[in-house]
Amino acid sequence: MAGGVHILVAEDEDLVAMALAEVLKAEGFRVTMTYNGQEVIDADAFGPADLLVTDMRIPVLGRKVLIETLRERRPSLPIIVMTGYSEHLPDDDPGRLVVLRKPFSMSTLVRHAEAFLRYPPPVCRARGALERIGGCL
Repeated sequence: MAGGVHILVAEDEDLVAMALAEVLKAEGFRVTMTYNGQEVIDADAFGPADLLVTDMRIPVLGRKVLIETLRERRPSLPIIVMTGYSEHLPDDDPGRLVVLRKPFSMSTLVRHAEAFLRYPPPVCRARGALERIGGCL
């Protein structure tokens, strides 16, 4: 499943970042590590990701601006948000965004990543532009 699939990880805590990279690479994913929101934008522009895994409290831009910026360019990019907080959480958006509350097992992260990548949201073309229509992106 993973062969060549590119996951962009945004995590500013070194030990967590190393653990995430190690597990995802062991599952066969190609992983690009970033440590702040601007690095995510730059890395995705250089080599578009198939999935973003981000900490909710990512420095520089922050989670909300980061996701809004990526959604402008890539509305169907699946995103996994990791958090240890219980307030101001983004809503889950089936097929597009899920929130994993820490602590979670790495197998849970891998399971969500594989589900996003196995069943990407359908793309609908309407009037020459990508639009969200009845669950299509």
